Amino acid sequence: MPNADSEKRVTNIIDFFTLALYRNVCRSLFEAHKLLFSFMLCTKILFGANAIDIGEWRFFLAGPSGQIEEKPNPTDWLDDIEWKQTYEQLYTMG
Repeated sequence: MPNADSEKRVTNIIDFFTLALYRNVCRSLFEAHKLLFSFMLCTKILFGANAIDIGEWRFFLAGPSGQIEEKPNPTDWLDDIEWKQTYEQLYTMG
């Protein structure tokens, strides 16, 4: 039966390993690639914690898909393409 001390130790080991992995990999990357590696590492951690919605992730990667009948653009600060993408994202979330 795990107690609070062993859970804290496991958390500390995971945090240390993650930081060590990040530092060692970043030493061998070009500056331009470090941000991408950081983003991918972060998303993998969030996926492991079930903190990313798969639908939102798919929209982030590919944009909206399918046919949705959209309402006319009521704004003057969004162009038609941005309005369409925003409307489709809000429509699929609801």
